Amino acid sequence: MPQTPEQGQVGRCHDLPGQIEIGEPADQRHHRRPEGPAEGEARRGEIEPSEPRSVEEPHAARDTGRPGPEEDLERAQREERPRLRAEDDLAAPGHRRREVTQSPQEGRDLHSTIIARSSGRWNRNAQASKMLAMLDKVRETVARFQLLVPGEHVVVAVSGGADSMALLHILHRLQTEWNLRLTVAHLDHGIRPDTAEDLAVVRAATDRLGLPLVYARVDVPARAEAEGRNLEEAARLARREFLERTARDVGATKIALGHTRTDVAETVFFHLLRGAGPRGLRGILPMSSPYVRPLIRCSRDETRAFCREEGIPFRDDPTNLDTRLLRNAIRLELFPMLNKHNPRTEEALARAAELLAEAEEALSWTADLAHAEVSRPDGIDLDLLQGLPRGVQALVVRRAAEAAGGALEQRHVEEVLQRMAGSGGEVHLPHGLRARIGNDVLGFARADAPRARTTWELPSDGEVTIEDLGWSFRLSRAPCPGTFVPPIPLVAYLDPVRLVPPLFVRTPHAGDRLRPLGLGGTKTVSDLLLEARVPRWERARWPLLCDGRGIAWVVGVRTSEDHKVVLGTTEVLRVEARRT
Repeated sequence: MPQTPEQGQVGRCHDLPGQIEIGEPADQRHHRRPEGPAEGEARRGEIEPSEPRSVEEPHAARDTGRPGPEEDLERAQREERPRLRAEDDLAAPGHRRREVTQSPQEGRDLHSTIIARSSGRWNRNAQASKMLAMLDKVRETVARFQLLVPGEHVVVAVSGGADSMALLHILHRLQTEWNLRLTVAHLDHGIRPDTAEDLAVVRAATDRLGLPLVYARVDVPARAEAEGRNLEEAARLARREFLERTARDVGATKIALGHTRTDVAETVFFHLLRGAGPRGLRGILPMSSPYVRPLIRCSRDETRAFCREEGIPFRDDPTNLDTRLLRNAIRLELFPMLNKHNPRTEEALARAAELLAEAEEALSWTADLAHAEVSRPDGIDLDLLQGLPRGVQALVVRRAAEAAGGALEQRHVEEVLQRMAGSGGEVHLPHGLRARIGNDVLGFARADAPRARTTWELPSDGEVTIEDLGWSFRLSRAPCPGTFVPPIPLVAYLDPVRLVPPLFVRTPHAGDRLRPLGLGGTKTVSDLLLEARVPRWERARWPLLCDGRGIAWVVGVRTSEDHKVVLGTTEVLRVEARRT
């Protein structure tokens, strides 16, 4: 079982993902006497006093426990009146002492002076209030969506940007309150030449907070080229793999991401421009296990303000300014224009996303209910499905595809629905999924699904169900009937005397042939299945009942001339097949 890094340890970066070493504890590095460079020189791996231009300079620490402006005003007025009286007495020696009162203008001047003197304290109090409001908002979000459980071990994904740095410091402040164990994870995507500075910011924060850091480097551009993906998709997959591997290695149950309400609004608009339905217009969910998003109801402006007011350095990714990317264009060009008409555009889109998430939850419940109503062992009953409203049909098709391991876009759903209303057949879908429509059944299967077993032995008497094949067989001895023609196609009469043990069922092999009863000559099994209009996707798994001599019955299609019941036979073997 992988060991969890001790508190205060950090990882050492490698070029290969997943190669992580645990270095010495941060508290030892933090307190030991530096060696090597001369005084005034920055040690390698530490942030130099002169921060890079894209790093926000930390503000000086502020005292938020001072009196407010009202107390300052009252105290200064008490102190100012005796001073005015003393100055008046000194200005006119020998004169009779007189009371000095303030004119309205003097009172206003004094009030302005005191407010100016106390403005710094007032600002600090306002900043403290904002910080507390931010913490309360995160508390409410975690409670409402049940994102975290006390005592959990959480991996915090930190890129070095304002959102993730704010997330890290907020969770650290709430760590004791929620009894959390935190591990910080940072991935260098190898896209920008200055990513070492991102790591320096993250490392400095983890050292200061005394948290373990795990990091790795992945050459995302090379991976994107090798896998034929765009850069954004390759980076997302690399992050997911790294974070989930880190969570497994350290024994964490949750992965906290720094997505904000601003990201939700951008995603909603991004999906809207692509014609998404309710599922896509949900934006980003607060929780999609194991991922949780505690800042999902905070804006990006709030996270940046939090970092500035708390003196937390962060990095700005310059690629976020490239408006050739649609998401950046939405944020930098479209939203400012919309804000002229509605300054609360971001809040409106985020609120719409929450409502659509609730609507999608109701639709998902409806899909589950309808799917259960129209399902049967071999697939979906087309007659029942087509009796539902078209919108519900689409929900059932999506749910059935998901159950088979695939996810369909709307155009794929439409293609399946159109084929259902037409001639049927097979529809090739993404990721090797196929929809098969025939014999009043809609089924989904993967083209690459492994099928190891192809032969099943049958008893001489009794019933057996072959779950892998989806068929059951009942065998029994019976007196010879008055006619040798079975009552239904799924029943066969065989001569027990002519059968050579063992009796078994298997799937077709290439070149299988038999002498069909009543046809003369031989015929391939594939031709018989084609003539019987067995759907093409079912032919490879169609059951053949065989004995030691060969094929006795192509189930539901034709028996063999070599196994037929002849005149004078007093007893037959009755075999009845049934789909499960």
